[in-house]
Amino acid sequence: MQNNPYILLLGLAAALWLGAQSWRRRKLRRAMQALPTRLQRQLGPEPEYAPPATAPHSPELEAFARLHRRTAQIQTGLRGLAAIWLLFVIFLVLRKQFP
Repeated sequence: MQNNPYILLLGLAAALWLGAQSWRRRKLRRAMQALPTRLQRQLGPEPEYAPPATAPHSPELEAFARLHRRTAQIQTGLRGLAAIWLLFVIFLVLRKQFP
């Protein structure tokens, strides 16, 4: 079987996508475990651990809500980068197919 460099480029996009997802889950799980039990019960189910829809009343829960929003922004940025990379790889493949 021949080595195809485009497979490596596609794999890089997939690794970026999945890496962003697992990074966010790991970050949120660690932050959730640092919260007291009564505050953990107010969060959504695993793996999202969404903060309550109402305004958080404790500073710990407010900090968790900020972390939740910030990690979502970073994950969206990394997924956007992976999508742009994927479009670039598709462009390279099509350019080679149709000179």
